[in-house]
Order: sequence, then C-alpha cells, then structure tokens
Amino acid sequence: MKIWQSYGSEHSMNLVMIGRFKQESDAERIKGVFDFLLEKLRDLPDSDIKEDRFTSDVRDLLRSKNIHYLYPKELTQFLYDVSFEHNGNEIRITTDEDDVSAMLKIMLVEGAKVEVFSAHDYPESDTPKR
Repeated sequence: MKIWQSYGSEHSMNLVMIGRFKQESDAERIKGVFDFLLEKLRDLPDSDIKEDRFTSDVRDLLRSKNIHYLYPKELTQFLYDVSFEHNGNEIRITTDEDDVSAMLKIMLVEGAKVEVFSAHDYPESDTPKR
C-alpha cells in the first residue's frame, strides 16, 4: 500500500494531455514506454522512489528506455492516478493531477506536438477532432 504524503488540497484538475506524433509507430512506442514505467515504478518499494536521487535500480530502468532527462522527483508522477490511451498517432493522458512534467518531457523529446487543457473548461465534446 502506498500512502500519499502532502498538504491537503482537492485534486480535481481533470487534465488532458494529447501528444500527436508524426508516425503512429512513434505513438505506439511511447505508449509502451509509459506502460513500462507505470508497471515497473509501481512495483518498486517506496524507498526506491526518492525526490533527491535515483537508486541504481531506477537509474538502470530509465537507461533501458534511454531516458536521461528526468529529475528523481518527477518519477512520483507515475504513481498518481493517470491513464494513457493510444489511438493512431495520438497518446491521450488523463489525470486529476497538475504535475505532469515527466510525461510532457518524454513526449516532447520523442517529437510529439503536445496539447494540454482542463476538461473542466474544455469538455471533450467541445474539443475539435483532428
């Protein structure tokens, strides 16, 4: 069991992040990276996810996916309630959190054009389909 430790606030961002890649294969590959990180990071003991440094296991995990640009504290973002959907050349991320820099960096480094918005203010039905 993981216990969230932070100050109290309502987590209702209803954030949507859409990464559009030039090739469907790029979106598929990055969706695989997100799934891999979700699975592996959630399986690690809490003590391996530190805000100030990477453990050797976490460092090896990131190296295996050629990810060299994240900060240690950004890895906790994969422990939040977040979902990833892959459809064609898009990856759609939804979460109630506002801290999504790790996912943003991964998509930008891999060549995505990224759109971020609150579904509270811009419901999916109002978002133009591309």
